[in-house]
Amino acid sequence: MKHETFPDRQRRRYPSEQQIARMLEIARRAGLDVAGFEVSAEGSIRILEARAMNAKPAAPTSDFDRYADQL
Repeated sequence: MKHETFPDRQRRRYPSEQQIARMLEIARRAGLDVAGFEVSAEGSIRILEARAMNAKPAAPTSDFDRYADQL
């Protein structure tokens, strides 16, 4: 009896170091100031830019957000 595979149960595979290095090089060539990166088990690579990391947080939208630092 042949084992049936299910399309929704894909094998998780982290990206290789070579793939990460290639994406970082592409981002730098595009003029991004790379501050870091994130990888997922599904194989996606997320490049984090320094300007986005230093951005000011949005204004608080609730009383909890406004006083969260005092807790």
